[in-house]
Amino acid sequence: MIDRGFIKWKSFESLVPNKEIIKAIEENKKCNKPVLFPEEISILNDSLIEAYYNQDLIQLTYYEKGKIKIITDTIKKINPNSKIIELGCKKKLYFKQIIHLRS
Repeated sequence: MIDRGFIKWKSFESLVPNKEIIKAIEENKKCNKPVLFPEEISILNDSLIEAYYNQDLIQLTYYEKGKIKIITDTIKKINPNSKIIELGCKKKLYFKQIIHLRS
């Protein structure tokens, strides 16, 4: 008998039709990025700056790869030139990804 070693078992990818159906389901889960009004963007920017200077723990709702995600952390750095926010957990977000902020 031939030893195949350790081979990872992929239960759902064993049959080709299952793989295609799972991909279709995952594609349907994606959503469009919400559009923010200029007033909302202004309030969001002010809240980000305030949270940065006060070093408050904030909850950010952001859009990434077709999904809306939530992260709770402090703002470590704001770069206005590249429009990037660096969080305490080393996560970097663009301003345009942020949808909502809660202190």
